[in-house]
Amino acid sequence: MNSSIILVLMVTFVVLLLLKVPVSVSIMVSSIIAMITCSTINVVAVPQRMYVSCEQFSLLAVPFFILAGGFMEGGGISQRIVNFASSLIGHIRGGLAMTSVLASMIFAGISGSAAADTAAIGSILIPAMEKDGYGKDMATSVVATGGAIGIIIPPSIPMVLLGVTCSISIGQLFLGGVIPGILVGLALMIVSGFYAKARCLPTYRRKTFKEVLIATKDAFWALLTIVIILGGIMSGVFTATESAAIAAVYTLIVGMFIYKELTLKKVYEILWKSSITTGVVVLCIATASAFGWILSAEGIPSLIANTIVSVSNSKIVIMLLINLVFLVLGMIMDIAPIILVVVPIMYPIATSLGISPIHFGIMTIVNMAIGQCTPPVGVALYVSMGISKAKIATIIRTYATYLLGMIMILLLVTFIPFLSEFLPRLLF
Repeated sequence: MNSSIILVLMVTFVVLLLLKVPVSVSIMVSSIIAMITCSTINVVAVPQRMYVSCEQFSLLAVPFFILAGGFMEGGGISQRIVNFASSLIGHIRGGLAMTSVLASMIFAGISGSAAADTAAIGSILIPAMEKDGYGKDMATSVVATGGAIGIIIPPSIPMVLLGVTCSISIGQLFLGGVIPGILVGLALMIVSGFYAKARCLPTYRRKTFKEVLIATKDAFWALLTIVIILGGIMSGVFTATESAAIAAVYTLIVGMFIYKELTLKKVYEILWKSSITTGVVVLCIATASAFGWILSAEGIPSLIANTIVSVSNSKIVIMLLINLVFLVLGMIMDIAPIILVVVPIMYPIATSLGISPIHFGIMTIVNMAIGQCTPPVGVALYVSMGISKAKIATIIRTYATYLLGMIMILLLVTFIPFLSEFLPRLLF
């Protein structure tokens, strides 16, 4: 094992990131430099590993879920989901914030992306919350943390990557995220209720049963997407990967022919943006795979695993350490590199402690969700701030309270395996 390769890899990677070089390019360049200077492995292995990592059929889910999110936002599906959620809980004090969380939970059942979830819901509800006196801090915080639920409640692009990387059933991971995702949503609603009461936010009349029925009818085709995706996976009609393609086709049909808000021009723009996003994600997957392969070839995963295990023999302490590593990395790295490089190191440690693959997978995903809304890399936070035009300094105190609620649920998921294992065991 060549310990110097760790130093070269990490220093080069961090320096490139500080120079604002894209993550995927930083990973690739640091891998090549480390191999040339500190390893006997032929540098030709880098493009080979990059190519092999992208050959897996399961990765087809990534572009299709990205496409489905775009069709939802452009086809009027997002607005109808918001209207439906508002008809149910909009009358509660702080109802707009709670509507944001509930709409994010519903949207999460279709898009599989935190960024898409945050953008779709935030563009509608942040201006409405600001108008009603919620303040930029609360509006930004609830939308950003709610948007992060997009990768916990199935379907989820990171779950696809995790399943491929660790050979865990993607269908079981999808089901395992349902209860934790709902708990995160409830925690965010509780925090919103606390702030609503403290700020004496306005209340509105409760929607009549007829009005709820009208909102439900209007959102029927949007809500049916969730039933089709999860129902198809659980019944075995199609795989988790195939569900992504079905979601993309279905949202296209609904947006164009039922709601009639998706024009050919919009479709072209969505296809263009989705192709760019897909290219970025896949390049990151490819380079991170090569990065992780170099680490494995040099025996670095074993070194890290032994270091963590040597700290304590306590299962609780080791699980907390794994969470701490994921939380810190989630603040400074994108999800794909963490899953493809770090998760394969932590996975054997977790399974050696008797943690099931599903339990470990969902614990990891909840950590990644918190990372999605934590600076300096939190994409959901920046999307939300971009909509509200808020500054991090003005929202940090309120934002920390919402993050604390998510961390409390993370601890529950970590130490109560039942929360992530119940549905997969019941239905598989």
